[in-house]
Amino acid sequence: MARIEMQGLVKTFGTDTVVDGINLTVDEGEFIVLLGPSGCGKTSTLRMVAGLEEISGGELRFDGQLMNSEPADRRSVGMVFQNYALYPHMSVRGNLSFGLQSQRSRGSRRRAKAEVNRRVMEMAELLELEHVIDHRPKELSGGQRQRVALGRALIRQPQVFLLDEPLSNLDANLRDRMRMELSKLHDRIAITTIYVTHDQSEALTLADRLVVMHEGKIRQVGKPSDVYESPADTFVAGFIGSPGMNLWQRPWTTDELGELSLGESIQLPRSMVDVLSRSGRDVTVGVRPEHLHLVNGGESDAATVWCRVDMVEHLGSHLLVHASLATDPDSSVLAHVATNVSLQRGESIILGARAEHVNIFDTTTGQRTELMTEVARA
Repeated sequence: MARIEMQGLVKTFGTDTVVDGINLTVDEGEFIVLLGPSGCGKTSTLRMVAGLEEISGGELRFDGQLMNSEPADRRSVGMVFQNYALYPHMSVRGNLSFGLQSQRSRGSRRRAKAEVNRRVMEMAELLELEHVIDHRPKELSGGQRQRVALGRALIRQPQVFLLDEPLSNLDANLRDRMRMELSKLHDRIAITTIYVTHDQSEALTLADRLVVMHEGKIRQVGKPSDVYESPADTFVAGFIGSPGMNLWQRPWTTDELGELSLGESIQLPRSMVDVLSRSGRDVTVGVRPEHLHLVNGGESDAATVWCRVDMVEHLGSHLLVHASLATDPDSSVLAHVATNVSLQRGESIILGARAEHVNIFDTTTGQRTELMTEVARA
């Protein structure tokens, strides 16, 4: 296992900078997931680590050793691509053993046939492929082909394991199963792993730490639960979650009761007024859909939202309510509510969120603020 350090890593194509000075350390045995929209630089970062893309600036180190100019075949890296790239004329056995044979052809010590067979069968057993060991790729299911691709990379016993959207070609049910298999596999082999995806379910399920990227930069690094519950900025807040966080950023005013209001559609209680007023900031308030609930007359909430129902989606475990602010039909409000509630299009409703679920961001910078902590202490 290797410890990976990226210091000011840059990748340019012509005049375009696709990775813009990122700093990241991946500890030995850690499972890191790079998550972000298409074009954010996550795959280019992975390919620089693998040695498949030239590094334009900064430093890449494995266990302290500078790797910028080290060729890919000398980095002890195993990589799995979105396209499995299996050899169609070879059996599972042949595909798994190919990596060992290619190592030998590049001048490493000669491997006895018995050793190769032993390693192949160990990998096949680890990935539950023994019963199809002599089948060719066309005879395998999608999940089996994916496991062969994983095995071909792992059998060389790399120090670093890189995966570039390896599950994106699988159907939804198989992706769910393969996520669990990957998680269990990492628990067993504990190789330093960097995994690239745009799928949030994969990222939140697999990562020891999550790295959210946007426009070539790292926007936040942290445990999946921390990134979800305490997003660093409005991009992360809106990107993480399905659907993302509700964000309201129009000018706030203080009414005659001392409450902060947004166009008479959203009110924040007095407990927030003094702190927000003293800050002098133009703030954006964020609440996740699952933290909004229907308010009954006697309830008191940190944030109260008056809105009108536009559409209701029945999602089995809950309803996803699409609404607009009562005073702004072009606005958007999303909320999860229980399935035993009956709501009609055009109906007026009141939604509320408790104080611990309200996020405050600086509208100018987009950065998360600690104003809610001050409110809690007030």
